[in-house]
Amino acid sequence: MLKAGRKAFPGWPDTVLAQVPQLPFQCPACRIRNVPDRASVQRVATVSSVPALIVSGTFDVKTGPSWAKDVARDLSRSTAVQIPGIGHRVVPQSPCAQRVLASFHASPTAPDTDCVDGLEPEPFTIIPK
Repeated sequence: MLKAGRKAFPGWPDTVLAQVPQLPFQCPACRIRNVPDRASVQRVATVSSVPALIVSGTFDVKTGPSWAKDVARDLSRSTAVQIPGIGHRVVPQSPCAQRVLASFHASPTAPDTDCVDGLEPEPFTIIPK
């Protein structure tokens, strides 16, 4: 795979070429490397009654909050929370999300999500030139 990557993208470093393509703009790299199409298997919804916590940030541009609603539909015992004003890495950025996660570990079927109520995004700050 690395050899094919070097041939197709000679200017890219090996550290990048050795990674499995994860983003749509890398799909041409999959074709060049003859990676089989796994979309039919990877895009099958997981259906489960195992307790699950779905945490999303309202400013997430990678996996938007609407995705969390879609996932929650097939997880009958899930708790979905949206943290306002947070991007993709919600738990490291939000003390509230950290509390929700800790509560989920303590009580998977009834995590405490009270801290989410009333949360609002931080106001944007315009820095003058």
